[in-house]
Amino acid sequence: MTGTRIDLGDLSLNVRETGAGATVLFLHGFPEHGGAWARVADNLSDGYRCVLPDQRGYALSDKPLPVEAYRIDCLLDDIDALVDRYANGGRIALAGHDWGGVVAWWYAARHPRRVEKLIIANAPHPAVFQKALIDDPAQRLAAQYITALRAPGAADRFLSGGPEALWDRLFAANPAFDSNDRAAYIATWATPGAIAAMIAWYCAAPFVVPLPGEAAIQPGWIGSEPLSIAVPTLVLWGMRDTALLPVLLDRLAIFVADLTVERFDDAGHAVIHEQPARVAQSIRRFLES
Repeated sequence: MTGTRIDLGDLSLNVRETGAGATVLFLHGFPEHGGAWARVADNLSDGYRCVLPDQRGYALSDKPLPVEAYRIDCLLDDIDALVDRYANGGRIALAGHDWGGVVAWWYAARHPRRVEKLIIANAPHPAVFQKALIDDPAQRLAAQYITALRAPGAADRFLSGGPEALWDRLFAANPAFDSNDRAAYIATWATPGAIAAMIAWYCAAPFVVPLPGEAAIQPGWIGSEPLSIAVPTLVLWGMRDTALLPVLLDRLAIFVADLTVERFDDAGHAVIHEQPARVAQSIRRFLES
């Protein structure tokens, strides 16, 4: 897998590439990097050109300082620039996991003529997520990590004990991650400014996360931006996810006209790590259908 630096004008991104054929753009989540999709991409590289960027604020990509630099409009501008570069004037297959999936949902809603097909792995549709944060007590409770990440001093607390301790808390117990993953993630988190930049995604996000039991109403952006998805969409969901609960699948058909959902009963939030071959097989079948 080769890496290159892509200049987007106001910042540059580190991008990995592998394979040849029709392009699939893969977007990673928090607190990972473009290599999170590497095992899936390796299983697709015999027929597809897989493009895996470090999104802004992550790993080797630039890390703008103000929180406002991580608003959804800025994140979508990055994807638009990458599509300009890799789609050759046409449309692109777009895949995302976790925060990368949220960005992918939003991009496909705003730019349906630029997306051939959409692939989502354990990432909530923005409107469905916001509604669940208001209406579903279990999902609201599960999402309190967002409240913690938005609190003052979150970056210092998140990295307390250093990158090695963070690895132990997040990934060490999951056998899907190996020593190479450990080295890559620790190096990523040790990059100056990386943790603060990653957390800025949550601080800039429009989601309202009420405290458990707190009275709350839907924010105005839900009505002003309905986020309907007009492109064929495959959703892959690890059913053991304890942060993003299966209830987030229930309302998808309201927003997605052409929807396929595949549930992975033996995987959790890290489904792209835990079941990379099966994920790749599902993506290939979807893209070729």
